[in-house]
Amino acid sequence: MKDLHQKLLATFQVEHREHLERIRSILTDLDQKDGTLAAADVDEAFRRAHSLKGAARVVDLRPVEHLAHRLETLFSRVREDGVRLDHDLSGVIHDVLDSTEDWVAALSESRPLPDTTCALQAIEAALNMESQAPQPKPKTPVAVRPLQKLDTVRVNAESLDRLLRSTDRLTVEILRQEALAQQLREISQQVAEVSREWERVRRASAAPLHRFNNEPGLARLGRYLEFVEHQVHSLVGLTRTIRLQHQRNSWSMGQLRDEIQQEVKQARTVPAESVYEGFHKMVRDLARDQTKEVEFRVSGFEVQADRLVLQALKDPLMHLLRNAVTHGIEPPEQRTNNGKSRIGRVSLRMQAEGNRLSLVVEDDGLGVDLNKVAKVAVKRGLLTEAEAQALSPRELGRLVFRAGFSTSEVVTDLAGRGMGLSVVHEAVERLQGEVEIQPAENGGTSVLLSVPLSISTYRLLFVTCCGQTFCIPSHGIERLYRVQSKDLQTVEGRPVVSHDGKHVPLMSLARVLELRESEVVVEGGVFPVIVVRSGGKHVAVAVDGFVSEREAFIKDLGISLPTGGKVAGGVLTADGAVALVLNPVGIVEAFQQSNGKPDFVVVNEALQERVSTILVVDDSITTRTLERSILEAHGYQVRVAVDGLEALEQLRANPTDLVIADVQMPRMDGFALVAEIKQDPSLAKIPVIIVSSLEKREEQERGLALGADAYIVKRKFDQQELLDAIRQIL
Repeated sequence: MKDLHQKLLATFQVEHREHLERIRSILTDLDQKDGTLAAADVDEAFRRAHSLKGAARVVDLRPVEHLAHRLETLFSRVREDGVRLDHDLSGVIHDVLDSTEDWVAALSESRPLPDTTCALQAIEAALNMESQAPQPKPKTPVAVRPLQKLDTVRVNAESLDRLLRSTDRLTVEILRQEALAQQLREISQQVAEVSREWERVRRASAAPLHRFNNEPGLARLGRYLEFVEHQVHSLVGLTRTIRLQHQRNSWSMGQLRDEIQQEVKQARTVPAESVYEGFHKMVRDLARDQTKEVEFRVSGFEVQADRLVLQALKDPLMHLLRNAVTHGIEPPEQRTNNGKSRIGRVSLRMQAEGNRLSLVVEDDGLGVDLNKVAKVAVKRGLLTEAEAQALSPRELGRLVFRAGFSTSEVVTDLAGRGMGLSVVHEAVERLQGEVEIQPAENGGTSVLLSVPLSISTYRLLFVTCCGQTFCIPSHGIERLYRVQSKDLQTVEGRPVVSHDGKHVPLMSLARVLELRESEVVVEGGVFPVIVVRSGGKHVAVAVDGFVSEREAFIKDLGISLPTGGKVAGGVLTADGAVALVLNPVGIVEAFQQSNGKPDFVVVNEALQERVSTILVVDDSITTRTLERSILEAHGYQVRVAVDGLEALEQLRANPTDLVIADVQMPRMDGFALVAEIKQDPSLAKIPVIIVSSLEKREEQERGLALGADAYIVKRKFDQQELLDAIRQIL
């Protein structure tokens, strides 16, 4: 029964907020319609109050039930007795709604329950009742258990972080095991080659070996050769067994790592509402203290995100909302004189897009005077007149986030806009996020924030430069290129690459990181390029090579890193070293602050790079087309076959570096194909990856036991997983 009661309480929390928000919305319409409401709106308010009363009764929340009952009575009199719902009565209703919301919030947070007497007295007075209903004694928090304690255990966030760091070390160990797997593969191939060579020698030397056994002086040599033959055959079987066992262990370790990471992420994921539910009251109190009328609307409170991300953004969002109410929204009389509604609007919108959380704080107040921002920037020497005129509104808006930009003079000029916004910028940047400010469509101000949904792990691209390994978060990467040196162009003396029909400036990562002062010599005809984005800006960065892409936990380096710097932290690599994680924002800013001197010398006598050939075997034309498109986009040469028999014909006719095969195919299925490949001495060295919808553990183990180098399940097909497996094998 306790479990049922807690589930009902959790449902009530969502339902009561919907009722309150709808009644508030109706009251806002009242204020905007000169004190008149349609009968349908009054009926809706009455119905909401009635539903709230019934829901509160079900979960035995008597104070909320009593408040809702008096609201229901009030709306009944407005509907049936002609009571005028004026501005003063609207204020009383708002107070009752606030009192209801505060009481439920205190219950859910295990705080002392507030007294609702004042709200009840106010509504009773408004109803002109002589006798005031007694305030029911609220039940103690013991009788109504807090919502957060249902079948849960309180875990310190640091404990979850330590667990995540452990999974990161597990990832590093998996990478080491992959390197060991490659060594085992090479040993297995060498032993198999010795075995094949011994077979050729034995067949060619059958007669001499027979004489060894018949001559007493050579009999011992013959027995030794038989011993060698036996040992070679044993080594072939042993290395194969060890290799297959190692593959199974590595696969199990990877599965365990993924499960732990997923569970920890899930444990830290909460709805935004659980962290930001106090924003309504904060905005109402601010507006009341400043005698302003503000309608505050929120959307996306149901969005699920990492609690640490939400907590890190709580103070910045509170600051933005305070700025919107205090410095953005004008007093009612000023708004009326300017032809605006006397009620100002402030909104907070949240949305999950992929692995990013987008937040927008918007108001319809004074707005940011970008002309004044530009003048102040010029006056303080941050920009020249020409630079200020050349900047877009978005770029001018970013100036207010600079630390120290908000001097008292600037605050006066901008009516307080920008004061302390550097704190917002720093908090978002620590989350590997972006923030910008710009005029809103309704004439006010819009502040946009974009951060990761989770900071437990990041998807990172590993690259090499000057003999070192660096990482770039994937959210800051627009695209990866392999640029032909002959296609390199120059604009105003600077190298550029073409991206979405536009020229993007190009510089080497070595120059951006100041690792090399001399010019970069590009040889081989092709060089890897990353298009990095920050806000609305894109830059192209050339690296020495792409290594891999994987999830990793970014570690604090133990030193104070500058805000807006190029380095965001570090991650462990397979050899136990630390690879620096680069900050996309810092890369773009460093790029823009460079002297503009070209650092590329292109040598067009290209060394032809050998392209690996992959055979895709699948009877589904859709699957073949998908896999072929993915592989060709990453520089591989691809051939296709519709079943195992056709695949064998192609393998025996053309050199192939890797086979990707389905299992369920006509004529010869994938398991039979793997067995045939591994039994054929001329094909046995060709690695095979199975990509199949068969996902049972025994099916995966069967594929690996037959000699497949990897087994990927189609149901959770991730092209990056396939590409990672190919890179590890080839």
